[in-house]
Amino acid sequence: MRKVKSFLPVLMMFSFCYAPLAALDVIPAREQISESRPRVLLSAASAPLAVSLQQLRSAEDDEYEAMLAKISGIKNAACQAMVWQLTGDSVAADTAVEMLSRYRYDTGKNYDTFDVYFDLLEYALAYDWMHTYEGFSKLDRGMARYQLGRLAREQGMKWQNDHIFHNYVWMTAAGTMLWALATAGEDSTSDALYDDIRTRMNSAMYPGMQYLDGLPTESYGYWSQYDFTGAVWPVIAAQSASGQDIVGRIEAEQGDWLRRHFLNEIHNVYPDMRFAPWGDVISGPNGSVTHEMAGVLDAATWALKSPQGAYFSQWLAGKRGTGRFYGITGVFYMIYTRMIDTPAEEPALSFLAGGGSQGGHLSARSSWDADATIVSFGVKDHYGDHNHYDQGQFTIYRNGLLATDPLVYQQVRGPQQPADVHSTLVIGGNEQQERRGQNKSTLEQFLANLDKGDFLDTGDFLFYEEGDGYTAAAGQYAQAYAPGVVESCVRQLLYIRPGTVVVMDWLKAPEGGSLGTVDWLLQLADEPKISPYMAWASNDSSFISCTSFQPDPTVSVQKTAVDAWRVKFSYSYEADNTLTLVHMLTVGEGAVPSPFFQETQMALVENGYDLVLGDWTYRFTDSGDYAVTARRNITGDANADGKRDIFDLLALLKVIGKSNYYPTRLDPNDVNQDGKVNIFDLLELLLLLKA
Repeated sequence: MRKVKSFLPVLMMFSFCYAPLAALDVIPAREQISESRPRVLLSAASAPLAVSLQQLRSAEDDEYEAMLAKISGIKNAACQAMVWQLTGDSVAADTAVEMLSRYRYDTGKNYDTFDVYFDLLEYALAYDWMHTYEGFSKLDRGMARYQLGRLAREQGMKWQNDHIFHNYVWMTAAGTMLWALATAGEDSTSDALYDDIRTRMNSAMYPGMQYLDGLPTESYGYWSQYDFTGAVWPVIAAQSASGQDIVGRIEAEQGDWLRRHFLNEIHNVYPDMRFAPWGDVISGPNGSVTHEMAGVLDAATWALKSPQGAYFSQWLAGKRGTGRFYGITGVFYMIYTRMIDTPAEEPALSFLAGGGSQGGHLSARSSWDADATIVSFGVKDHYGDHNHYDQGQFTIYRNGLLATDPLVYQQVRGPQQPADVHSTLVIGGNEQQERRGQNKSTLEQFLANLDKGDFLDTGDFLFYEEGDGYTAAAGQYAQAYAPGVVESCVRQLLYIRPGTVVVMDWLKAPEGGSLGTVDWLLQLADEPKISPYMAWASNDSSFISCTSFQPDPTVSVQKTAVDAWRVKFSYSYEADNTLTLVHMLTVGEGAVPSPFFQETQMALVENGYDLVLGDWTYRFTDSGDYAVTARRNITGDANADGKRDIFDLLALLKVIGKSNYYPTRLDPNDVNQDGKVNIFDLLELLLLLKA
């Protein structure tokens, strides 16, 4: 069981010092870069921290031949350089050299980050891998360094004073760092570039990754393809180029942030190979692992020696075969996919990325099978303009999305961004407040704007636990609303496998105020039907139903501008300054049964609510970390400690001796379940203990 740890020491560390304390030792000093070639991702000699040329040229099979034919046909300098390294084909070598030599930096072109990243990725690998080829002359190398060096310095470095959590910045940083690793030691201009981009990545970019602790700061299509990828390649390339165990240092000294981000990648992929939306669903290759992602994920699996990564690699290979490699990513199959020898291990059923004051994203599933139910829940701070006003949101997947985030993406700050298209709350007519903060070039600047300035603090993750057959979590996101709307807004989510989700909301108005009408929003991928207390829908393969536990809700349905159906459960208790809402969602196979009810008992207890489902009682606590705990229902377990013993007799005697005692339907002291607690319960317990 993993409970959320405190992040106060981390916050204090970054608050009091900037560069000296915040910098991470990730990219090594230039003097530690090897002079031997190749050195970027490959090694001429056998080495434990890089794939050697001897390894690269071994283990041929049918899939290898198919991938070799694939990259041979791609007019890409890195692909042709890889063909030469594998086969010694001089035609491929001359092609790679010719592409390197003819590259020209265009001073009149309006370069974008994709030009920077993909060009520098391609040519950095090609430059390093072709370095020892006799046809790649000193003059050719000098021309390539001059032309591509201008791209790195004048474009790649230009973006580096921008937002540390943004995909464009990570893309350009990664491309620039790879080019610097390929050319360091060649001339003074290349050395200066290396020193500059190393400083930027160590002092600003990687501290941001460590702080996030696996939490993505953008919708997953963007994050996975560019931020995560942009963080991984410089680490693995710097490790091979220096011979230092950078991955091991990150694990031992930096909270293992690389593995945390990698595991979150795996846990946020659906059985249909698409990413969990976390804000919006992006179509095409940016919305899935079907293009471009297999290479970097296999590289990370190899570097981390990850059993979960090996499992995922095999799973994706079974889905897509060699089609999972696109363009230049085929070279990573040759280097890493064939070298994975870590035994595969099925990942855990849940994973929390982040967790604490920076927020968290939870993913929990019933299994790793194709028909799994997958529940996602997020409460976090505002990291940039790709983020939405969606704190407290949840999504549910089974054979396709059921409870969904927006199903379209139009543009940054588009109709997919406001709170009313996410499964969250509108309080007294107030949606979550609009934030803008995509201009923080250091973690120090970001942290300084959490509770002042841009007010980027929009949520704290309070609690997470993986229990016996369930996953539970809680988050506070009152700060996502404008001041004066709500003093406390805590959402607890309990996922009971395989298909039950309970959402408990605890709301408190500011002193002297009221909450007004509260709208509890559920976004569905398919058109629902509704009744006075329920809504239900089906995607033809699976169903979802939602039941309100509150009296007299107003239930309505509206088609949204983002191709989803908004179900609104409205509660108008105008004078109330506190409100507790309980909703149960049930997911199953096929069409929703009609009528559909799940037998449930719920009772108010001293520090929250107890909810009985089947053989278990779940307690939703109403303060502190808002923990959700579970205990198996054992007849006669009067003190609710999970056992039946002599101490239950003592607990029962204390209750029977109370005047004015009146049991609830869930009272564990009512041993014989007759709605009373008296001497007959004591006799029943004695018989049970004697048996």
